[in-house]
Amino acid sequence: MTRFEPKAILIAMLLSLALDVVGGFMLLTLFGVQFASSMSPEQVDAAIKAVTQDQGYLLASLVYGTGTTLFGGYVAARIARRYPYFNALAVGVLAIVLSLLLANDLPWWFNAIGYLLTLPAAVLGGHLARQQRPA
Repeated sequence: MTRFEPKAILIAMLLSLALDVVGGFMLLTLFGVQFASSMSPEQVDAAIKAVTQDQGYLLASLVYGTGTTLFGGYVAARIARRYPYFNALAVGVLAIVLSLLLANDLPWWFNAIGYLLTLPAAVLGGHLARQQRPA
């Protein structure tokens, strides 16, 4: 018998990733990246790199990313029929693995804080979901 429900974890991860992508574009736009069809790929890369070095952007990104991880843990725990904390924790672990696989040249402090916040945020999401369930 397993404590993990792959369907709940997969749905939660996909929702969290979708929110990360949409929110990432919104944050880039909010912090000044103007996307235009006339831009070359090099110009787009340079604009994104400039914004992603801004500390305000990085802090906003940390807050937003932590929120989407919390949401992912919440969704996994709500969908899972049993063991909400294990399923929420699985979302956090997968988020860290994905982040390590897709690592880019962001500052070390950003990655360190992100890794440290990921598991507690996912489990907190599971805890919030657990509190809403009837006993």
